[in-house]
Amino acid sequence: MAVHSGPDTTAPVISSAKANGDQLVLSCAEANALDAEHKPAPEAFTVLVDGVRSAVTAVAIDALANTVALTLAHAVAYGQSVKLSYTDPTAGNDAEALQDRSGNDAASFSAHEAKNTVAAPPPSKIRKPSGDNDGVPGEIEDRTPGLYRPHGPAPVAGDGNGDGTRDSEQSSVSSIRISVSTSKEGDSDDTPASTYTTLVAGSENGKPSADHGTRIAHLEQKKIPPNLPRALEALGGLTSFQVELTPGTHTESFSLYVDPAQHANGYWLRDRTGTWVNLASEPYSGKMVQDGQSLRLDFRIEDGGAFDADGETDGTITAPGTAAHMLLSIVGQTSDAQAHGIWF
Repeated sequence: MAVHSGPDTTAPVISSAKANGDQLVLSCAEANALDAEHKPAPEAFTVLVDGVRSAVTAVAIDALANTVALTLAHAVAYGQSVKLSYTDPTAGNDAEALQDRSGNDAASFSAHEAKNTVAAPPPSKIRKPSGDNDGVPGEIEDRTPGLYRPHGPAPVAGDGNGDGTRDSEQSSVSSIRISVSTSKEGDSDDTPASTYTTLVAGSENGKPSADHGTRIAHLEQKKIPPNLPRALEALGGLTSFQVELTPGTHTESFSLYVDPAQHANGYWLRDRTGTWVNLASEPYSGKMVQDGQSLRLDFRIEDGGAFDADGETDGTITAPGTAAHMLLSIVGQTSDAQAHGIWF
């Protein structure tokens, strides 16, 4: 004899989540099977990998196993933290939601920690830990003064671009301490002071774009090269960086936060002809903005283009440029013998 135990009113609850490569699998604790026909849209899920959003491109539900498999736009690497959030479309019973076959919708949840099951690479291929894998130790980034805006919230220590998150927790934002010097390679180091500079990759007005995965792999200060035109004053030396682009990205936007005391009026990078060009200028879709107590230099670089130092379309951009000051009265004159063009 069948005994009716009453309607099912228990909503599914995520009991665990595991990430491996581009797959994030969620397991539900409810006894009744999930509804594989009326499944939630990919946009209902938010996945943060090391604090950077990785878009969900597909949702698959296995009703028998009571699991939800999310396909991510970018594969998770060994050692990265993965956090998951889900938003129930409405408070009522939705046609497309995370639910069981009785129509009980799972409640919204946020910051659910997923276990990273990616196997460790061979020891020789493990990067030196820096928290966010940008090559800059977290203790250095955490000393960066927080960006202060007169009418904004209180600055966060270690947050050089003012997005509310410490730079040491973001792979697309990196900060270093630089020496302010007028010396060139071969000269004695007459450094009188030092300051901080912050680089943002995948930038939208100085903040990392929510849907990009570009990662800063390296950021450092280099000495002023001896062939730098004498009229170009680069008190902070070269800010050399390398980034790994989001797959399918060919041109990336960057922001460089510098101390206004450097009196920079552009971000200068040398092209293939040896000409130093200001990429933070309107002809190159760049600009300069006073952002809080810092000067923000916005610019764009194409992978394998004239300003990518490695010259190859290989998913990485290498740029040994400089935030510098050039007398406007000199702009347009012929550059030094090492160069073949004019300054812009």
